[in-house]
Amino acid sequence: MIISSRKNPAVSFYRELNRERKTRERERLFTVEGVKLCTEALRAGLTITSAMVTETAAKKYPDAFGEISAEFEPVIITDDIGAYISDTKTPQGFFFIAEMPRGEKTAPGGRYIILDGLQDSGNIGTIIRTCDALGTDGLILSPDCADIYSPKVVRSAMGSLFRLPFEVTELVPRIEEMKKNGTAVFAAMPDSSAQSIDEAVLPESCAVVIGNEGNGVSEEVSDAADGNIYIPISGAESLNAAVAAAIFCNEMRKTKHS
Repeated sequence: MIISSRKNPAVSFYRELNRERKTRERERLFTVEGVKLCTEALRAGLTITSAMVTETAAKKYPDAFGEISAEFEPVIITDDIGAYISDTKTPQGFFFIAEMPRGEKTAPGGRYIILDGLQDSGNIGTIIRTCDALGTDGLILSPDCADIYSPKVVRSAMGSLFRLPFEVTELVPRIEEMKKNGTAVFAAMPDSSAQSIDEAVLPESCAVVIGNEGNGVSEEVSDAADGNIYIPISGAESLNAAVAAAIFCNEMRKTKHS
């Protein structure tokens, strides 16, 4: 049977998960879209509760369709339904619903990026991808960050969301706990009164807090940190949060390999 009705319960539920954070959080489920992301989710061992593939995509991507079909039987949908439920302008026709992994606290020690109230989903997805690429040990997000399981974050993370350890938690008590375990925590501040990254010597176990795009690191989080650190710039007023995170990830990588 090929699903062609927009009123089909599976279609309606997928679309609701795509649009509503409350539904994702209540059901502990999120959507994955696209050939590469769906196959990566499968290979990463995520629990897939639903798989829908358009008629056209099944023929256009036979290898991916075969890999998915070897695990379970995907539901075939029309191209019109694929366009209806897609979060992109040019859908590839592969749609998963996956269980959210049960979050575990990131391990003591290591190198971490902490996000304090970031609201831009693209920034968060890019930071996840950057942390994964540069060997950062994990990501810690405050509860008021944009939803890490939103379609835009999942898409912009390019599969790194399925690999990078992360947790969503209140930052001040988490930072205090990290400090007790020997992790130095620095708040990134666009302020020359802070310590310059060019002069700072980051310890082997450390974390850097990246603040909200408009307001920066909150005062209570900055007060909880061991100190403030900044990236010297000239010309531009400030750096994009994802770019700043990439610079700090690279600095921490230098510490790791030194």
